[in-house]
Amino acid sequence: MLAGCFLALLMLCHRAVAGDGDGPAGGFDRLADQLERGELVITTHDDALRLLDRLKGQIPSGDSRRELRYRYMFCILGMDGDPAAGVAYADRGIADAQRVGYTAAEVNFHFCRGANQESLTTARDALPDYNAGIDLARHAENTRLVADGLTWRGAVQSLLGEHALALVDFLEAQKFYDSAGEPIESEQNLFNVAVAYRRLGERSEARDYLDRLMKIGKERKDLPQQAAAHMQLGFLDSETGPDHLVAAREHFLAALQIARATGSHVSQGSAHMGLAQVFNQLGEYRGALDELAAARAEFVTTRDRSDRDMLALQEGEAHAGLGDHAQAISDFNRSEAFLRKSGNLRYLSELLEQRSHSYEALGKTALALADLQRMVKVHESLDRKAQSFTTTLMSYQFDTARKEQENRRLEADRQLREEQLAALERVRRWQRAALALGGILIVLLLWQAQRQLRRSRRLHRMAMTDPLTGIANRRRIEDLGRSMFAEAIAKNEPMALVVLDVDHFKQVNDAFGHQIGDKVLTRIVGACQGILRKADCIGRMGGEEFIVLLPGADCDEARQVAERLRKCVQATRLDDLAADLKVSISLGVGSRRPEDDLLESLVRRADRALYRAKDFGRNRVEVDLLMEGVCRAPE
Repeated sequence: MLAGCFLALLMLCHRAVAGDGDGPAGGFDRLADQLERGELVITTHDDALRLLDRLKGQIPSGDSRRELRYRYMFCILGMDGDPAAGVAYADRGIADAQRVGYTAAEVNFHFCRGANQESLTTARDALPDYNAGIDLARHAENTRLVADGLTWRGAVQSLLGEHALALVDFLEAQKFYDSAGEPIESEQNLFNVAVAYRRLGERSEARDYLDRLMKIGKERKDLPQQAAAHMQLGFLDSETGPDHLVAAREHFLAALQIARATGSHVSQGSAHMGLAQVFNQLGEYRGALDELAAARAEFVTTRDRSDRDMLALQEGEAHAGLGDHAQAISDFNRSEAFLRKSGNLRYLSELLEQRSHSYEALGKTALALADLQRMVKVHESLDRKAQSFTTTLMSYQFDTARKEQENRRLEADRQLREEQLAALERVRRWQRAALALGGILIVLLLWQAQRQLRRSRRLHRMAMTDPLTGIANRRRIEDLGRSMFAEAIAKNEPMALVVLDVDHFKQVNDAFGHQIGDKVLTRIVGACQGILRKADCIGRMGGEEFIVLLPGADCDEARQVAERLRKCVQATRLDDLAADLKVSISLGVGSRRPEDDLLESLVRRADRALYRAKDFGRNRVEVDLLMEGVCRAPE
């Protein structure tokens, strides 16, 4: 975010009080317009200060509105290294703009205060100022300022994980910039769109935008834009997989080199943090700690505290990698305190998973389990958000299509009325044209509705499917389980389920990497599916834990199925993935009893059986203790 923020500072200013170029104010207006439209490439903070000094010297004496225009430009472009001072400066500007009735200046001071508030505390704390600026701009019917405010707000929403809301803001702003013929603002807003797509997981779209922006930055010799593109391409590659980590490191090194050349401490700190993340992923933990120390020093220089959560999180991962789990837990605890304020569930999920590993390494299994349980809840919240994102985007697309169709219809009606007034003899011809246009609109609407329906179905399938293995995800398998359980009760039929967990799966990930681990899970699922009945259903509960629903199966049958699953997985060949790679699974069996009224009771008993299987040495099947006496062991 910090790398892209400098680009936003060059763009998000108001284009107001522009004179006609004549008289004593003409020089001020021309220079101010060039700065606000981004026509003057600002490479370093010193460049910005020199241009602002020139602008200040051209303020006409006694012109309070142009003085306020200079002040909000200085607030956005000139304040650096002291966010608390920036907030105070913006507060004075808001009060002065309100006193003289200069709404555009008041809006921009709100944007400036929000930007400084992000660095001073958290990005979420900046939203009230961005919303206030947008509301003022809407009330003044200043669509350009509304568009600028949407980009500010969208950047924060994207950082906080509200990607669909961010993308809607960016696309709305893009409509204005494109229609108003503002190529520079349009290019810079495309950077925001690219970041939103990256955080939504749409990597191909994000890379297309970022490659385009990198090309533009090189053509214009715009170093800040090149640095920002390198940063985002680095994050994109680091999220793509282990094979892209070297490319990610090269992007972050390029961004660091540019940041040093331009003297931007914030950008240098961001680049060091990106390198630390890559070093952690590569297992080079001491290198990660060195980069984090460098990042912290740069942020101290600028008094920027917005990345304290990620600094502590990456430090924790590095210390955990070095085996210093006590220090890692301390780091994770500091990060969690900051994440509570920012509300970033994506980073919180990563923190809980990593901290649970450290607790487990220290033998604190209860705390490790508590973190994993919290992580599951966070994932459920993220899943709900993802569904909300889909709904938001679909609603936006539908509303946009509806408005465009309505505009086309109104334009057609207007043309028809003009033709009727101009020449009555052509009424019939224009009526036929109107009917034809109406038919086209109906066809377009039906096509759009069909397309939307296909998209809705695809998104529904995605929401119910585990993206790695292609089987039912936790939400889907629980829904199926409750339905099967209710049917079994209604028909007084048996039902059983098997909970299985891959033995020592963390060791597989640690020894062979997460990419091999993912392939192992996929192989296990394929092997299990090959021996299940048509009516049986397997789903992924999370991590390496799976559940198999067995409708109509009693305890004996369920135990036999579980034993077949265990043997099948044990016999699965994995040496094409890694030499000497073998895995096994532990299974717990639970079957319905007459007094059971909830599926959760059955799952809990199967879970307890699974824990006993692990306690008794793993790679075995254990049955619910309540059914042990009536369930025969397989031959």
